[in-house]
Order: sequence, then C-alpha cells, then structure tokens
Amino acid sequence: MKKTILAAAAALTGLLSANAQKGNIGFIYPAGSCKGTTVEVSIGGQNLSNAEAIVFSGEGVKGELIPAPEGQKPRKKKVVRFRVTVDMNAAPGMRDVRLKLPSGMSNRLYFEVGQLPDVCEEPAEKISAEAGSLPVTFNGQVTRSDVDRFRFPAKKGQQLVFRVKGRVFVPYMADAVPGWFQPIIRLYDPSGREVAFNDDYTFHVDPVLFFKVPETGCYDIEINDALYRGREDFVYRIDVGELPFISSISPLGGPAGQKQTVNLRGYNLKSRTLKMKNPEQGIIPVTTKGKGGILSNTLLYSADGYGQLHAAPDAALSKSTALSIEPGQVCERCFTAPLQQHWFTFRLNRRQKCHLSVLSRRLGAPSDVRMTIFAASGKAIADVDDTEDPGDYMATHFADPEITMDLKPGVYKVRLIESQGRSGEEYAYRFCLDKARPDFSIAMEPASIGIPAGGTGVFNVLLDRKQNFRSEVDLEIEGLPEGFTVSGARIEKGKKKTIVSVTAPSGAAAEVIRPRVFGLASEGGQTVRREASAAESMMQAFYYIHMLPMEEFRMEVGAGQPFTMKIELPEGGGIPVLRRDRKVPLKVRIERKPGFDSPVTLMLRSSENFPKAEAVVIPAGEDEGTLEMEVRSRAKTKTDVLAKVCVSGVVKGSSKKVAGQGRNAFSASVTAYAPVFTAVLKAE
Repeated sequence: MKKTILAAAAALTGLLSANAQKGNIGFIYPAGSCKGTTVEVSIGGQNLSNAEAIVFSGEGVKGELIPAPEGQKPRKKKVVRFRVTVDMNAAPGMRDVRLKLPSGMSNRLYFEVGQLPDVCEEPAEKISAEAGSLPVTFNGQVTRSDVDRFRFPAKKGQQLVFRVKGRVFVPYMADAVPGWFQPIIRLYDPSGREVAFNDDYTFHVDPVLFFKVPETGCYDIEINDALYRGREDFVYRIDVGELPFISSISPLGGPAGQKQTVNLRGYNLKSRTLKMKNPEQGIIPVTTKGKGGILSNTLLYSADGYGQLHAAPDAALSKSTALSIEPGQVCERCFTAPLQQHWFTFRLNRRQKCHLSVLSRRLGAPSDVRMTIFAASGKAIADVDDTEDPGDYMATHFADPEITMDLKPGVYKVRLIESQGRSGEEYAYRFCLDKARPDFSIAMEPASIGIPAGGTGVFNVLLDRKQNFRSEVDLEIEGLPEGFTVSGARIEKGKKKTIVSVTAPSGAAAEVIRPRVFGLASEGGQTVRREASAAESMMQAFYYIHMLPMEEFRMEVGAGQPFTMKIELPEGGGIPVLRRDRKVPLKVRIERKPGFDSPVTLMLRSSENFPKAEAVVIPAGEDEGTLEMEVRSRAKTKTDVLAKVCVSGVVKGSSKKVAGQGRNAFSASVTAYAPVFTAVLKAE
C-alpha cells in the first residue's frame, strides 16, 4: 500500500509540474548578435527556472542551455543563460524567441540577427566600451538611473548614421509609465562638446541620428532613458557607421502587377532608385543595400488595384480648383507648404456606401493627415483625424484617417490637411475613394495553448470589423487530429470576439499541432474567407492591452491533468437562458486522478460582459460544485444576446500578501477547462 501511495504522489508531482504557471520572458541580453558568431545571452523573467530549450523563428539560429551553477536553488523569478549560435548565412532581422518549459512555451520576445561586429558594455566602467573601428553595433542595458557611453573613431567627411533599437525589443511593459524604454542619444566630439542629440525619429520612439563628421578623432555616443529610469529590460543595440538609411520613398505605391521605379531618399545609398518587379497586391517592404552589402532600414510600398489618378506636382488643389476623383481611384500627393490644404471633389449618381481613406503613416511617411468631407451645401458632414488600426501593433499614434459613409446622390468635396503644419517631399500620402467593401481580419490569442490528453484547451479569437462589416463569422480549424472536438467556433453578428475550446480524446498522443484557423462570412452577396493570425497579448502601463503578431499558432498536446471537468447544463442540456430576475445553476463535476486531493476553485469566463458568477471552491476530497450564473446588474438589451461561456478549475499553488493590500495573491499551478458552451441573455 505504501508503494502505491508513493507512486501516486510521484505521478501527481509530475502532473503538477507539467501544468505549472506559464513562464514569462521579460528581457534578453544581449538582444542580438552578428551572423556567423556565438554569444552567451541572459534571459530574465518569471517562472523560467525549468527552461529546457530556446526556440527561434526562421532558419540559422539555435541555442544551447547553459546549466545553472550546481547547488543554486530554482526561483520563480531568475535569469537563465543560453549559448546562441547564429549561422553565417542566417537572414538578418528580428526573430521571435520563446523558451520551452515543462508548462509549455513561454511568451515571445525578440532577438536580432545583426550585420555588424558586436561590442558589449562593461557596466562598471565610465566608458562602457570602445570600438576599434566602424561600423559596429554597441549592446547594453540601462539598469540604473544613469547613462551608458561608448567611444569610437571617426574620419572627417564620413556621413555617420546612429540607429538605436531599444523599444523594438520589448515593445510594451506592464509596470512602467510610459510603458516602454524611451531612449535618447547624445553625440560628443573629441573635445567633449555635445554636437548632436535625438529623442524620437519622426514618429518612432527609437531615435536615429545623422552626423557629417567635421574632424577626425574619437567620438562618444551616450544613451539613457528620457526619464532617467533604469531597469533590466531596458536593453538596446546601437548600429553606428556609414550605414544605408532610407528616409522616404516616392511614390508610396502604385498599381499591382506592374513594374514601378521607386525613388529613394536618405543616406549612404548606393542607388537612388529601386525597381519594383511586378509586385502583387498588398503592402510590400522596401529596402536597399549600402557599402559592404549592408541592408538598410525598411519602409513600405502599397501595391493596389485602384486606378491611379495623376495631377501635376504643382497643382494647387484649392477649394475652387479641387481635383475630381471617382470611386475606385487613388491619388498620391505631398504637402509642399505648411498648413497647405488639398481639395478633392466627387459626384455620386446614386446612393452608395463609400470608403474614403488616407494611407501615409502606415507606410512609414511622417504625415499626420486630417480629412473633412463636405456636402454640396458646404456643410461639413464628417471630420476624421486619427483612425485606429489594430493591426499596427507598434504604433503610438494612429495618424491615417478613414471612414465608411452611406452617401446620397450629389456632389461632395474632401479637404486634406497636414495637422502638424509640416511639409516637404517626405510628407506624402495616398488618398483613395472607393465603394465600401465589408471585410474583416482575425487573430488568435494566446499563440500557444496546452491541451492535456482527455482535457480541454481554450483560446480567444479577436475580430477586427472593417468598412461596416456586421455579419457573423464561422471559424474553421484545419489540421486537428481525428477525435478532437471544437466548441464556440462562431463570432456572433456585430460582436468582436469569442472563446474557442478544443478537447482532446483521452488517448491523444503527445505532439505539437500547428493548425490553421479561418473565418468564413457572407455579406452583401459576397463570401469572405480570411486566415487568422497568431498573437500574444502585452500590457502597457498597467492598463492597455496590445496584440503582437506571431509566426505560428501551436497546440501542445501533453500528459493528462490531475483532474478533468464536466458541466451539466440546465434545461435538458440546451442553451442556458439568463434573465435579470433569476440565477442559472451550473453543476460542475470533477474526476480526480489517484493521488490528487487538493481543493479546486471554479471560475466563470465569458466572451461578453453580462454573465457573472461568484467563484466556488470544491473542497479537498469532494468532486462536485455549483456555479450560479446570473446577469450583471447593469446589463440590458433590446434583443437576445448570445455569449460564449467557459468554466475553469484552478488549483492554487503559492500564496503571498500583495504589498500594501490586505489580500493574498496566488499563482496557479494547475488550470483545467471545461468545453465552451453558449448562453443567451433575453431581451427586456
């Protein structure tokens, strides 16, 4: 009997470990390495002590775990180290990085495959590091409320580019205001005099500085946080040298499927033009090479299916000489003088839903355009400044306006201004008038979920509705093994999210599944099918949540959990009906595996904000509890509203006092889910 108990306890320990709280990467240092080199990196965060491996996206980068010193006790928050090797043929650029842990994959951060020799700081030194020659990449961390300073030689006449990459490595921080590293740089000449400074580059948080060297000698570049904060996750890389840099392109776009010559403006460019070879429709990256084959930064080019409306570059486009545009056309212009107004006019012969949009900031141009639409009477009927684009996850300011309007027959005018009062050939935009084409995009979060054999995994699906798209969206999951079942795979009409559950059969083999998820909808006689992208959520400044795209969606089927859950729905297993004057009991049964006797806390989760239920604890040794689902006090509706609902069972791991608060916080060692079901809030 004693052996049986010990065996059960050991099995339970393994199950608890396999379902431990998910690891979270807070920083990687150094945050990159030149191709053809090997570097030891430190990865800090929470619950990383059991890290087994490091996973990079793309080809040519691999890592090997460096074991912790013997006798070091694992901690929930610590630093793990890996030896990372970057192949000589690895493509330069940012890579996704995640750690493989017993609980599954961690969140994602970034690691750069660089093009220049690396120099890392010595934190204790006044001069953090010196480079013997240029070009070079300086690596560091602003860990205290101080500055880092690097020294390098420069020759008279060199056109140097200093490109900082700081915020790009940790885009959002939950516990910082502002919610990212805000680097600033200063340049000092051989006499110690400050000769250049940069905070933000156009609308980018990470600064870029351009400097023509006036005299040969050793110069210093200094970096610190704008608020003189210091943290381990304030990591950065500074590329320094005669580097190619594109400041702007023209045109910003053109017709898809046709050859186009794009003019480049910037520094240290080998060519001032670039041939776009038959681009497909969509947004296309534009980059070029400089001295030594070094790749430049990237701007974006829009290849579209619109008719290109051309106007003389010096056309005034005043109110009296407004340029006539028709639905299905796009016109590219730039603001040549401060506070300049550009006017367009169009005529509709029948009632029509129209979509008016400006594309500028999303392509990398610095313009901040404001759009005002006027009726024939001269009355302003719409004024649009900034339109949020959920897909632009790094933006700190959405500056491109767009609007969908139901317009009657008649003549309309559109006024565009650069609201910052700035001008120049780089302050360009593309203005498009088209009929409304309802569309959507979808994302899955988190990008990696665990599904125990015989158990259920849950993820969110988020919908971005475009151009007044209203219809319901059905979700299709391709690539699931036989026997797997899906619940909650519909986003209701007018809604923007749902919860989806996937349940594995009890005999499911341990494996990694990379399914593809599609959204299918019909509206206006047109069928739209879009593939969902994977995403990870990051909190900014204690409040805002951002979705960062990832390269793949993963389901990791693993060992079974120490318990499974089932829900007995009322009313014969149909859809639970919620009303303000009643509570709906949800009977939850758990099936415990041998050796597992811990309390389980039941909690409710929903795609809508009206269902609620107080958490219920199933005591140790018992296997049944009842959640009472009810309507939040302020929830009212004139039509029936459907909600996707999920019940989770949580086993508390550790508990500690929250600083300054009279309550405990706990980290979950095990979380199990029951399949998603649908509830309805009845109209009042």
